[in-house]
Parts: sequence; structure tokens; C-alpha cells
Amino acid sequence: MGFWRGIITGSLLGAAVSMFLKPQRKPERMIMNTTRQAGKRAQKMMKGMTRRVNEMIK
Repeated sequence: MGFWRGIITGSLLGAAVSMFLKPQRKPERMIMNTTRQAGKRAQKMMKGMTRRVNEMIK
């Protein structure tokens, strides 16, 4: 139960912070590179979370 509360709380806090911060204009190449890196980081994080959840279930 605490895990899901943390996920929900984190997403709400992230949404609130992103609304307050102004988006900065960046060159197109930087945006593409940053997006690609963020995608790779998210993939690694999801793989790690999946492993941990599977270990907890076992």
C-alpha cells in the first residue's frame, strides 16, 4: 500500500513542480538528445523496478 501511495504522491508533486517551472527554449538538437537520454534512463529504471517487484512477489 505504501508503494502505491509513494507513486501517486510523487506523480502529483512532479506535476505541481513542472507547472511552476517555466519551460526553457533550447535548440532542437539538445531537445532530441535530452529526450533520448531521458528515455534510456526511464527504461533502465523500469527494468530495475520490474526486477525488484518480481523479487518481492517471490
